[in-house]
Amino acid sequence: MEKRFELSASSEVLSPFRKEFRGILGQEGWEKKTTEEILLCVDEALTNIIRHAYQGNPGKMTVLVQVNHDKVEIVMEDQGKKFDPTQVPSPELPREKPGGLGVHFIRTIMDQMIYDAHYLQGNRLRLIKHRRKI
Repeated sequence: MEKRFELSASSEVLSPFRKEFRGILGQEGWEKKTTEEILLCVDEALTNIIRHAYQGNPGKMTVLVQVNHDKVEIVMEDQGKKFDPTQVPSPELPREKPGGLGVHFIRTIMDQMIYDAHYLQGNRLRLIKHRRKI
C-alpha cells in the first residue's frame, strides 16, 4: 500500500494525518503498540520540520508512506532550512530540561533513519521499520 500526503507546514494538519496513517497501518495488520510508536516518530519528524526547517513560516511537507505486511517506509520532504537529524548527538539522560528528545525517539524506535544530504530542494528523511517476527 502506498499513499502520498501533501501537507502544509502547520501543526493543525498533524492530527488528521495521524488518523489516516493509523488507519493504513491497521489495514496492513500492524499491532497497536508498534503503530503508535511509528506515529510518534513521524509526528516528531514533522514537528521538527514545522518548527526548525520552516521556523513557523508557511511551507509544504510531502510524506510518502509505503506499508506492507513486513515493512513500513516513510519518506518526508520539505523545502525548508537544511537539517541533518542523523548528526544530532545522543542526549544525556535523564534530561535536565524538557524537550529535545524527538531525534532520540526516532533512533530508538525506528530500524533506520536515513537523511539524503544530496537532496537539493531542502530535506529528505527516510524512516524504516521492519515487523518483528515472533
